[in-house]
Amino acid sequence: MNKFVLAAALLAATAVPAAATLQIEVFDNGTLIDNVTGITTGAASLTANDANFSNITVNAQGSPILPHADLSSVTLDATAAAGFTGAHILTVDILQSFITGLGNTLSTFTVNGLTNDPGPTTESTFANGGLLASHTFPVALLDGSAGPFPAATGAFTTDEIQFAVDFTAGDQSFGGSAQLTTDVVPGPVVGAGLPGVIVGCGFLVVLALTRRKARGLVV
Repeated sequence: MNKFVLAAALLAATAVPAAATLQIEVFDNGTLIDNVTGITTGAASLTANDANFSNITVNAQGSPILPHADLSSVTLDATAAAGFTGAHILTVDILQSFITGLGNTLSTFTVNGLTNDPGPTTESTFANGGLLASHTFPVALLDGSAGPFPAATGAFTTDEIQFAVDFTAGDQSFGGSAQLTTDVVPGPVVGAGLPGVIVGCGFLVVLALTRRKARGLVV
Protein backbone atom coordinates (compact mmCIF):
# COMPACT_ATOMS: atom_id res chain seq x y z
CA MET A 1 0.00 0.00 0.00
CA ASN A 2 2.83 2.37 0.95
CA LYS A 3 4.50 1.75 -2.42
CA PHE A 4 1.32 2.85 -4.21
CA VAL A 5 1.12 6.03 -2.12
CA LEU A 6 4.74 6.84 -2.89
CA ALA A 7 4.26 6.22 -6.62
CA ALA A 8 1.18 8.43 -6.74
CA ALA A 9 3.05 11.24 -5.01
CA LEU A 10 5.91 11.01 -7.49
CA LEU A 11 3.52 11.09 -10.47
CA ALA A 12 1.64 14.10 -9.14
CA ALA A 13 4.85 16.00 -8.44
CA THR A 14 6.38 15.34 -11.84
CA ALA A 15 3.22 15.72 -13.99
CA VAL A 16 3.82 17.75 -17.17
CA PRO A 17 1.29 20.60 -17.69
CA ALA A 18 -0.70 20.66 -20.94
CA ALA A 19 0.85 22.68 -23.76
CA ALA A 20 -0.63 26.08 -24.58
CA THR A 21 -3.17 25.73 -27.39
CA LEU A 22 -4.35 28.23 -30.03
CA GLN A 23 -7.78 28.24 -31.68
CA ILE A 24 -9.17 30.52 -34.41
CA GLU A 25 -12.87 30.79 -35.29
CA VAL A 26 -14.43 32.97 -38.02
CA PHE A 27 -18.15 33.86 -38.12
CA ASP A 28 -20.35 35.62 -40.69
CA ASN A 29 -23.39 37.10 -38.91
CA GLY A 30 -22.96 34.50 -36.18
CA THR A 31 -22.61 31.52 -38.53
CA LEU A 32 -19.30 29.67 -38.34
CA ILE A 33 -17.38 29.89 -41.62
CA ASP A 34 -14.24 28.02 -40.63
CA ASN A 35 -11.98 27.25 -37.69
CA VAL A 36 -8.66 25.74 -36.70
CA THR A 37 -8.06 24.20 -33.26
CA GLY A 38 -5.46 22.38 -31.20
CA ILE A 39 -2.40 24.33 -32.39
CA THR A 40 0.44 23.86 -29.88
CA THR A 41 3.37 25.31 -31.86
CA GLY A 42 2.65 28.90 -30.82
CA ALA A 43 1.66 30.01 -34.35
CA ALA A 44 -1.75 29.54 -35.98
CA SER A 45 -3.07 30.63 -39.37
CA LEU A 46 -6.44 30.39 -41.10
CA THR A 47 -7.56 31.38 -44.60
CA ALA A 48 -11.29 31.21 -45.28
CA ASN A 49 -14.06 32.53 -47.53
CA ASP A 50 -17.79 32.25 -48.16
CA ALA A 51 -20.41 33.79 -50.47
CA ASN A 52 -19.97 37.20 -48.83
CA PHE A 53 -16.22 37.32 -48.25
CA SER A 54 -13.69 36.54 -50.97
CA ASN A 55 -10.80 36.35 -48.51
CA ILE A 56 -10.35 36.16 -44.75
CA THR A 57 -6.81 35.64 -43.46
CA VAL A 58 -5.96 35.39 -39.76
CA ASN A 59 -2.52 34.93 -38.21
CA ALA A 60 -1.85 34.58 -34.49
CA GLN A 61 1.07 33.95 -32.17
CA GLY A 62 1.14 32.84 -28.55
CA SER A 63 3.09 30.59 -26.21
CA PRO A 64 5.75 29.15 -26.55
CA ILE A 65 6.86 31.59 -29.30
CA LEU A 66 5.84 34.55 -27.16
CA PRO A 67 6.74 34.86 -23.46
CA HIS A 68 4.42 34.33 -20.52
CA ALA A 69 0.72 34.21 -21.50
CA ASP A 70 1.05 36.81 -24.27
CA LEU A 71 -1.29 36.63 -27.25
CA SER A 72 0.15 38.98 -29.79
CA SER A 73 0.97 39.60 -33.45
CA VAL A 74 -2.67 38.77 -34.18
CA THR A 75 -3.59 40.12 -37.63
CA LEU A 76 -6.80 40.02 -39.68
CA ASP A 77 -7.18 40.83 -43.36
CA ALA A 78 -10.65 40.51 -44.90
CA THR A 79 -12.28 41.53 -48.19
CA ALA A 80 -15.99 41.47 -49.03
CA ALA A 81 -16.92 39.64 -52.24
CA ALA A 82 -18.07 41.56 -55.30
CA GLY A 83 -21.50 39.93 -55.01
CA PHE A 84 -21.88 40.93 -51.36
CA THR A 85 -25.42 41.92 -50.35
CA GLY A 86 -26.98 43.24 -47.16
CA ALA A 87 -25.01 43.93 -43.99
CA HIS A 88 -22.68 41.43 -42.36
CA ILE A 89 -20.69 41.42 -39.14
CA LEU A 90 -17.46 39.48 -39.53
CA THR A 91 -16.42 38.15 -36.12
CA VAL A 92 -13.03 36.55 -35.50
CA ASP A 93 -12.12 34.90 -32.17
CA ILE A 94 -8.57 33.88 -31.29
CA LEU A 95 -8.45 31.82 -28.09
CA GLN A 96 -5.36 30.63 -26.22
CA SER A 97 -5.89 27.87 -23.62
CA PHE A 98 -3.78 25.96 -21.07
CA ILE A 99 -1.69 28.99 -20.12
CA THR A 100 -0.68 30.44 -16.76
CA GLY A 101 -1.27 34.18 -16.57
CA LEU A 102 -1.38 36.53 -13.61
CA GLY A 103 -1.49 40.22 -12.79
CA ASN A 104 -1.51 43.24 -15.05
CA THR A 105 -2.23 43.13 -18.79
CA LEU A 106 -1.85 45.61 -21.65
CA SER A 107 -4.09 45.60 -24.73
CA THR A 108 -3.29 47.47 -27.96
CA PHE A 109 -5.55 47.68 -31.03
CA THR A 110 -4.81 48.81 -34.60
CA VAL A 111 -6.66 49.26 -37.91
CA ASN A 112 -4.86 49.95 -41.18
CA GLY A 113 -5.43 50.03 -44.92
CA LEU A 114 -9.24 50.08 -44.84
CA THR A 115 -10.86 50.29 -48.30
CA ASN A 116 -14.35 51.57 -49.20
CA ASP A 117 -15.23 52.42 -45.61
CA PRO A 118 -16.07 49.26 -43.65
CA GLY A 119 -16.88 49.63 -39.98
CA PRO A 120 -17.38 50.38 -37.26
CA THR A 121 -14.81 47.90 -35.97
CA THR A 122 -14.57 46.69 -32.38
CA GLU A 123 -11.47 44.93 -31.07
CA SER A 124 -11.48 43.33 -27.60
CA THR A 125 -9.38 41.22 -25.25
CA PHE A 126 -10.48 38.74 -22.58
CA ALA A 127 -9.02 36.59 -19.79
CA ASN A 128 -10.95 33.55 -18.57
CA GLY A 129 -13.90 34.90 -20.58
CA GLY A 130 -13.93 38.23 -18.73
CA LEU A 131 -13.45 41.47 -20.68
CA LEU A 132 -10.05 43.13 -20.24
CA ALA A 133 -10.28 45.97 -22.78
CA SER A 134 -12.26 47.00 -25.84
CA HIS A 135 -12.13 49.79 -28.41
CA THR A 136 -14.41 50.70 -31.33
CA PHE A 137 -12.94 52.42 -34.41
CA PRO A 138 -15.41 54.52 -36.44
CA VAL A 139 -16.47 54.01 -40.04
CA ALA A 140 -14.08 55.32 -42.71
CA LEU A 141 -11.02 55.44 -40.45
CA LEU A 142 -8.13 54.59 -42.77
CA ASP A 143 -5.46 54.06 -40.13
CA GLY A 144 -5.57 54.24 -36.37
CA SER A 145 -4.45 52.70 -33.10
CA ALA A 146 -5.67 52.68 -29.52
CA GLY A 147 -3.97 51.75 -26.27
CA PRO A 148 -2.20 50.27 -24.58
CA PHE A 149 -5.07 49.81 -22.16
CA PRO A 150 -4.02 48.43 -18.75
CA ALA A 151 -6.19 45.94 -16.89
CA ALA A 152 -5.48 44.06 -13.67
CA THR A 153 -6.60 40.47 -13.33
CA GLY A 154 -6.05 37.46 -11.11
CA ALA A 155 -4.66 34.15 -12.29
CA PHE A 156 -6.08 33.01 -15.64
CA THR A 157 -5.72 29.97 -17.88
CA THR A 158 -7.24 31.33 -21.12
CA ASP A 159 -6.93 34.61 -22.97
CA GLU A 160 -8.63 35.80 -26.13
CA ILE A 161 -8.65 38.48 -28.82
CA GLN A 162 -11.81 39.27 -30.78
CA PHE A 163 -12.50 41.35 -33.91
CA ALA A 164 -16.03 42.42 -34.90
CA VAL A 165 -16.13 44.29 -38.23
CA ASP A 166 -19.25 45.66 -39.94
CA PHE A 167 -19.31 45.24 -43.74
CA THR A 168 -22.03 46.98 -45.78
CA ALA A 169 -20.89 46.76 -49.41
CA GLY A 170 -18.93 44.63 -51.85
CA ASP A 171 -15.17 45.11 -52.22
CA GLN A 172 -14.78 46.65 -48.78
CA SER A 173 -11.60 45.48 -47.06
CA PHE A 174 -10.22 45.55 -43.55
CA GLY A 175 -6.77 45.14 -42.07
CA GLY A 176 -6.11 45.18 -38.35
CA SER A 177 -4.10 43.77 -35.48
CA ALA A 178 -4.22 43.38 -31.72
CA GLN A 179 -1.70 42.62 -28.98
CA LEU A 180 -2.21 41.35 -25.44
CA THR A 181 0.82 41.34 -23.16
CA THR A 182 0.87 39.92 -19.65
CA ASP A 183 2.97 39.89 -16.50
CA VAL A 184 5.41 37.17 -15.55
CA VAL A 185 3.96 34.53 -13.25
CA PRO A 186 5.94 34.49 -9.94
CA GLY A 187 8.70 31.89 -9.94
CA PRO A 188 8.60 28.68 -7.89
CA VAL A 189 8.95 29.02 -4.15
CA VAL A 190 12.08 27.74 -2.42
CA GLY A 191 11.87 23.98 -2.02
CA ALA A 192 9.70 23.47 -5.10
CA GLY A 193 10.74 21.39 -8.07
CA LEU A 194 12.98 18.34 -7.75
CA PRO A 195 14.29 19.20 -4.24
CA GLY A 196 10.71 19.55 -3.09
CA VAL A 197 9.83 16.19 -4.61
CA ILE A 198 12.75 14.53 -2.83
CA VAL A 199 11.80 16.06 0.53
CA GLY A 200 8.15 15.13 0.05
CA CYS A 201 9.00 11.54 -0.84
CA GLY A 202 11.32 11.28 2.15
CA PHE A 203 8.49 12.40 4.40
CA LEU A 204 6.19 9.75 2.94
CA VAL A 205 8.80 7.03 3.48
CA VAL A 206 9.33 8.04 7.12
CA LEU A 207 5.56 8.14 7.64
CA ALA A 208 5.18 4.66 6.16
CA LEU A 209 7.96 3.20 8.36
CA THR A 210 6.48 4.81 11.46
CA ARG A 211 3.08 3.27 10.75
CA ARG A 212 4.66 -0.15 10.13
CA LYS A 213 6.49 0.00 13.48
CA ALA A 214 3.30 1.04 15.22
CA ARG A 215 1.44 -1.93 13.78
CA GLY A 216 4.27 -4.22 14.94
CA LEU A 217 3.74 -3.12 18.54
CA VAL A 218 0.06 -4.05 18.48
CA VAL A 219 -0.55 -7.48 20.09
